[in-house]
Amino acid sequence: MPLSLNINLMHIFIISWAGQHENAVAISNEVLGITNAVSIVYSDPDPELIINAACHLIKRPNELFLEDKFKSCLDACGDSPILIIHADCKCDDWSVVVMGCLNATSIFKNIGVWAPKINGTHWNIDKTKIAAISESNLSVVALTDGIVFYLSSEVIARMRKVSYGDNPFGWGIDLLFCTSAHVLDYLVVVDESIEISHPKLTGYNSDHAKVGMLNFFKWFSRRELIQFELLSTFVKYKYSRAI
Repeated sequence: MPLSLNINLMHIFIISWAGQHENAVAISNEVLGITNAVSIVYSDPDPELIINAACHLIKRPNELFLEDKFKSCLDACGDSPILIIHADCKCDDWSVVVMGCLNATSIFKNIGVWAPKINGTHWNIDKTKIAAISESNLSVVALTDGIVFYLSSEVIARMRKVSYGDNPFGWGIDLLFCTSAHVLDYLVVVDESIEISHPKLTGYNSDHAKVGMLNFFKWFSRRELIQFELLSTFVKYKYSRAI
């Protein structure tokens, strides 16, 4: 099917921190020729460090974490949908990821959240998959991780109504954008033909991150909390059947 892709509509943000800047620049170089809006959102212990990249740069305080960088993406994207990429992810060709996202969102206008198949994360596609979309590589899922992901303008509008200060490590951000998309009657999909790898190790205390996530649930509406319980029950059921 011939596609008419408006490449000016999507803003790509690459999240970087100390030790990942070289990766971030490499990713930006792969995708700069595809969309007209690419930014690296980064932090570093050196307050004087400026990344040498051809794209737009957004530097954030080093003591702040994902919640601050995610909010920076929301603040900078204007009316555009966004594709966020964490710089520690590995992929053979990032242009394939971007084109896969553009193709999917061009064909299916009701996609609220798009992601590739991500190895090394909590949400296993075998347990989160609700149904395959015929004649495509896409599967509707209950939840997906906030590692490499696209958000539509409608989901972005919802995420802008949230305060992120009590959740510095960003756990739960993915739970809200997936849940809100389902509530808004938009699709949450994974392209199973595109795979990336993500390291399982984290550089922070997971107990602290969990506390932030629990605080973050206060920003869910009542309808979103009910929807999240339904989605969680579905995933738990799939996990229990696999044991």
